[in-house]
Parts: sequence; C-alpha cells; structure tokens
Amino acid sequence: MDQKNKQRKNERSEDKEVLKEYLNQYYTGRIKRSQLERRLKNIRAEMATPIGGYGYSPVNYGGTNKVGPGTASFVYRMSEIETRIEEQKSRVEKALLKVMDIMDFLEENSTERMVLELRFIDCKSWAAIEKEMHLSRSSLFSYQDKGLDKLLTYKKVRQILREYKKAA
Repeated sequence: MDQKNKQRKNERSEDKEVLKEYLNQYYTGRIKRSQLERRLKNIRAEMATPIGGYGYSPVNYGGTNKVGPGTASFVYRMSEIETRIEEQKSRVEKALLKVMDIMDFLEENSTERMVLELRFIDCKSWAAIEKEMHLSRSSLFSYQDKGLDKLLTYKKVRQILREYKKAA
C-alpha cells in the first residue's frame, strides 16, 4: 500500500471516530442529565430526613446561637442543580435533533440506519441490539461500519463534522 492510500485510510478512520463521537453526544448528554437528577434526588432525600435523636440530651450545654450552613445551602445547591438540569435537558434535545438530522442521510429502512439509531438514539447496548435484530455482534459492527462509511460520503455530513471539530 502506498503512502497516499495509507494516509487516506487513516483520515477515513479518524473521520469515523469523530462521527461516532458526534452521534454519541445525545447519549452522553442523557447520562449527564441522569447524574444531575440523581444528585438532586439525594439532596432532597437528605433534607427530608429528620435529625436523628441519637444521643439527645434535654439539657442545653450552650451553643444555641450557632448558625451553620444548614438548609439554606441545601436550597441553594438544589436551585443550582435544577438550573443545570434544565440547561442539560436543552442540550440533550439539541443533540438528539442533530443526531436525527445526520440519520436522515441514510435510507429509512436500511439495516445500517436501524443499527445506528438503536445505538445512538435509543442508546441500547450491543447485547440488546443483538437480541432485537437477531444478528451477531460482528454483523452489527459491520452494519455500523457501512452506515458510518455511507454517512461520510455526504459533503454536508463532513461539513457538520468539521464544524463540530472546530467547536470542540
């Protein structure tokens, strides 16, 4: 293989990785949103938990005027996380639209598109896709590879990827 073919193959491989990263942004956004929602749930649970009575003494040994961060900091944290969740929801929605726009370049009923949609839009594991499509994992990887190659033949897709790389 001559140098030009090697270089072209490397560029193609890099382009595929960038395309996979681009398609994966919806999944990544969903994970981040879930993390934030779990964090908020934990803080709410912590606030709702009554102060334990263990070691309680009815005699005051001083320190009644001590003010700690207490509930105010929890409320502030909750507000901050709620804002971040809303921002993340917006990012996730935009990412989904971007991924769906890219998928529209593939034939609607093609196996390649179905594999890519199950992976990057439905966020399914390879094992789940294997079961759903009744295909081996190597076949799924082959269809994914064909789908990515097909997407990279479109100038518009390559342009979107160039803009994505610049922004990153």
